[in-house]
Amino acid sequence: MKIALLGYSGSGKTTIVSALAGKRHESFDPLKPVLVSVKIHDSRLKAIADIVKPQKTTEPEITFVDFKGPQKSTGFDEKVIELAILQDKIALVVPFYDERNSVDELGSLYLEMVYRDQERVKNILEKRKQEILHGKRKKGWEEEILEKCINVLEQEKLILDLETETQKRVFLGSLGLITTKRFFVIVNGKPDKEVEQACQAYGLRFCYIDAQNFDKTQLEFFWNEFLKAAGLVRFYTIVGKETRAWLLPEGSTVLDAAATIHTDIAAGFVRADVVKYVDFVSLGSFSACREKGLLKSESKTGIVNDGDIIHIHSTR
Repeated sequence: MKIALLGYSGSGKTTIVSALAGKRHESFDPLKPVLVSVKIHDSRLKAIADIVKPQKTTEPEITFVDFKGPQKSTGFDEKVIELAILQDKIALVVPFYDERNSVDELGSLYLEMVYRDQERVKNILEKRKQEILHGKRKKGWEEEILEKCINVLEQEKLILDLETETQKRVFLGSLGLITTKRFFVIVNGKPDKEVEQACQAYGLRFCYIDAQNFDKTQLEFFWNEFLKAAGLVRFYTIVGKETRAWLLPEGSTVLDAAATIHTDIAAGFVRADVVKYVDFVSLGSFSACREKGLLKSESKTGIVNDGDIIHIHSTR
């Protein structure tokens, strides 16, 4: 899972990543972001391992893609945005220290992305209309969905919020639009109601980290809040000698979980046995959970909840 970090100069992106990684990293070239993989501290994984005593435990990882921040007055280079679009999710980083206006910076970051896409969609639509006018293209549903995108962006909302079919989402995803990605906010500093209200006004989830005064004892709390903000859930597997935690977007199915483990397992999917973390830790095994009626057998469409322990039955 790759998370692009976008924030203006001095927002603390590099300090955040360095605090989580335990060593200093810094980006100097705006067009060459630094990639830093960080293991997620997970006490639930340890508790499961204490029961099953595997030879190996594997924590999930987040790869932060740290772009050098520009001055607010300058804004982001188009090539930086193009690189950010290639990542799984985008975190807008705003500072809450040194008398900087966090609400103003958040608004500037968010609207820079929205206005960039608004101009891009208008240009794409105008070009298609000219091609239709000159007989080089036939009018189709694409022009209609582009009109809807302009309407959404003019309301200062993300294209991601536009409800549409999978085919149309694939089309929009091919146009290099950053607001088709999931955004969330990392506030570098102490909690603040005004910042929270601004995030809510833009429909963005948020989490906090005080990178300048970071305490390792806060790791568990930070990661829990970070994953919620990023719209990610953790599930666990106990297979052979390894117990492992995995990441999935909220709303993913057990078939998605199988594909995350291995595409062959997904291709041969039969069913999934699922128990909740709290039930497994309380009873100590899948068999005990089955006897108590706490083990569920799920088809491909079963939704994965945070903390589920999943055993996939597959023909592969």
